[in-house]
Amino acid sequence: MISFRWEALGDVGGAKVLDLGAGSGRHLRALDARGAWVVAGDLQLEVHEASGGVVQLDAHHLPFRTASFDLVVISEVLEHVPEPVQVLRECARIVGRGGRVVLSVPRWGPEVMNWLVSLEYHSVPGGHIHIFTRHELRALSASAGMTVEKIHHSHGLHSPYWWLRSYVGIERSPQVWLVRRYERMLVRELMGQSPLSTWVETVLNPVLGKSIVYYLRVDQ
Repeated sequence: MISFRWEALGDVGGAKVLDLGAGSGRHLRALDARGAWVVAGDLQLEVHEASGGVVQLDAHHLPFRTASFDLVVISEVLEHVPEPVQVLRECARIVGRGGRVVLSVPRWGPEVMNWLVSLEYHSVPGGHIHIFTRHELRALSASAGMTVEKIHHSHGLHSPYWWLRSYVGIERSPQVWLVRRYERMLVRELMGQSPLSTWVETVLNPVLGKSIVYYLRVDQ
């Protein structure tokens, strides 16, 4: 499940990339396949190897030298951290002037729906503690010395999926037949096995996209 678009990201061959909040490694594997040298960083490590190594870290205080990377990918992380602007400043620092940061967070509208429907969705330890508007994200980026170059929405099929899970109960949802069927459909789309679902998601992204993706460049 790649949040960014290759045509917007451009050529990453030979680039030094930090996948910040690497999770299960979905972005680092895609970047590695395109020829990037990728460091996987996370507070709780799920991956054990990457072309540039695996580092356990706190996103507020990155253990890397200034301007030591070309690109930071930080996907679905900022909504979890206590000080989002500090994290973005650290991202800007380690790529330096002219470097790039690709940021994705849950989109305001779909996220508000989940919070309204389910306390369980956002009250679990380590869960979401922020909901960002476009204005807030632009302001945070500017505070970190970055300019927004492009914005789009991703994962249009995922908003209804999470609304359904929130409605039936997050913990209970794996036992619900409709949730399991929906999840199988998502897996088929993610594996490239359902061109129809891919087309539907492309159509839904501008309206129902669960994530908003920012392409940022450091200008200070």
